[in-house]
Amino acid sequence: MAIVQQFNKIYKPVFTTSARYIHIHGGRSRGGSHFGTDYFLHLITQPKYFRGYFLREIFHDIKGSLWQDLMDRIESNPSIRIEDFHINTNEMIAVYKPTGNSITSKGFKKSSSKSTAKLKSIAGATHVLIEESEEIAEEDFNQLDVSLRTTQAEKIQVCMIFNPPNKDHWIIKKWYNLIPFTDEETEQEPALKEFYRYTPKQNPELCSIHSTYLDNIKNVNETTITLLEGFKADNPDYYYTMVKGYVSEGKKGVIYRKWKPITLQEYLALPYREYYGLDFGFSDDPCALAGIKNHNNKLYLRELIYESGLTNSQLSKRMDQVGVSRSGLIVADSAEPKSIADLKADRWNVKGAIKGPDSVNYGIKKIQEVEVYYVETSHNLIYEKDNYRWALDANKNPTDTPEDKNNHLMDGIRYGYVNVARPKGKVVYR
Repeated sequence: MAIVQQFNKIYKPVFTTSARYIHIHGGRSRGGSHFGTDYFLHLITQPKYFRGYFLREIFHDIKGSLWQDLMDRIESNPSIRIEDFHINTNEMIAVYKPTGNSITSKGFKKSSSKSTAKLKSIAGATHVLIEESEEIAEEDFNQLDVSLRTTQAEKIQVCMIFNPPNKDHWIIKKWYNLIPFTDEETEQEPALKEFYRYTPKQNPELCSIHSTYLDNIKNVNETTITLLEGFKADNPDYYYTMVKGYVSEGKKGVIYRKWKPITLQEYLALPYREYYGLDFGFSDDPCALAGIKNHNNKLYLRELIYESGLTNSQLSKRMDQVGVSRSGLIVADSAEPKSIADLKADRWNVKGAIKGPDSVNYGIKKIQEVEVYYVETSHNLIYEKDNYRWALDANKNPTDTPEDKNNHLMDGIRYGYVNVARPKGKVVYR
């Protein structure tokens, strides 16, 4: 008798993708874990070689989640013969006798303590399924990832199931861009101002499937739907993150919110001259250099240098190494005239930024008035724009004074854009 399984059509790409990483994520009641165990049940019963692993932060947490789901899938499917499986419940290992394929359970940690388990024994894995992936430390994931190697499978798949983590989580930084909601959307739902959609970066090794209970509606009962929808009024933070599957801002007073990602190829293809914004640094603060293009109220940015400990001569060499044009204008922090003179002596086209009493707030305002696009691989630029914010008062409300941190590239961008794009003959600052 042939084994019959039915899958939600939203997961169809999983069966055809050649990507190494499969992300199953979104809101509650989407059926992500159900799909994950059903998918592994499908793979274990196929003639093709398969060595699958269930993984969670703590080994024993698998028993009440993925392992129980797998047992339920086996027992509830009339086309599957339970006697075709060898089941070791204590170790949470299942072997499908007709093929010899297997599913084994492992934890990143032995218990709730911080002791790390040894995962070297999964070197022969063809597939791993990680539940609650947002709980896994990046270092632990990387250790697992590099250990996955086998010559008996065409491809290795790392399937990750997760609820939306915070916007600074390594999963978001590694694989996703944060997209703010439009003015039209926030006018209808003002709470959306504090949340983001997150969309995959350009990466052929990632298959990302976001879903909510609406994509699994036929398997969700009415009382659960009522409960989930009720959170919108009773607990909007929970509703937008855990029901709708959005990423929370998590911080008050963030200055730049609606910037949009582009690829490096898209940036380089823009037919506008590139100029540069430079903020000097040395020991504690990094030297930060940004590439800038602008046209028709649109500003395009990329990170070029973000390093501490650079002397001016070393900075000059680094600018050559990253491809800064010798003829391109560099607008630098005018508070360091000696550094500017050093770079000029080395034949760089650099000038000091015009400053004034209101220069910081004026520059911020000018940048907020235009559409801003950033190269999605500019990691320090992304971190700064996500964390550059207005200082909070005693009541934790934003003031009109920006914090003097997370602003090295932000300052360089401001120097460059305001000094180059300002109307000629006009006073920049009052």
